[in-house]
Amino acid sequence: MTAIDTTEAAPQAAPRPGIRGMLAPVARDIAIPMAAYFGLHSMGYSDFTALLGGAVASAAIVLIPAVRARKLDPIAAIVLIGFVIGLIGALISGDPRIMIVRDSVGTAGVGLAFLISAIIGKPLTYAAMRKALAGAPERLAEIENAYRTDPAVRRTHRGIAMLWGVGLSGEAVLRVVLAYQLPISTMAWLSSVLMVATIGSLMVITARTVKRMRQAMARSAAAQHVATA
Repeated sequence: MTAIDTTEAAPQAAPRPGIRGMLAPVARDIAIPMAAYFGLHSMGYSDFTALLGGAVASAAIVLIPAVRARKLDPIAAIVLIGFVIGLIGALISGDPRIMIVRDSVGTAGVGLAFLISAIIGKPLTYAAMRKALAGAPERLAEIENAYRTDPAVRRTHRGIAMLWGVGLSGEAVLRVVLAYQLPISTMAWLSSVLMVATIGSLMVITARTVKRMRQAMARSAAAQHVATA
């Protein structure tokens, strides 16, 4: 969702951050839990306790802004649900790998939400864009008109939503498989690398797709202007 908000949703006059800028919050959210795990592990704590510390740090990153805003958005809710499921499962089973797999719950939930939104014709990419443009009514009206009148724009949004749905769901499945094939100490960092690589790739593809869509819209507008001149 970050890619859509920061590339397509921004007013034309505002500078658009690059991929590095969009990935910075993702890297922060991943680096803090990973640092918590390795820090606790180096102090002699067990894999279970160290992973639990990282999970708590991850939940805090999501929960603190929600408490300040007094509002929990759907994506944050999915992440917190994944944390609770992972914590309960780990406590019941005593298997620290559940704390690694629990990341897949949130990722798969978000991926499924993207897929469903694309299938029913209400892509989350478009919903996120409209929300981000609430403070720019002229730009919002332009985007809404393009979405209503241009089938290519609607197809692009559905395609991007499908891309994120398949990408995030695939990453979730791969993490589960690797969690039970590789050592816990390896998955403690590889899980984060896998997430960054997946989200980074999806952002790059999304940014390029949105750029091509803008260019097509500009050509179409120019052609209409010439035809009516």
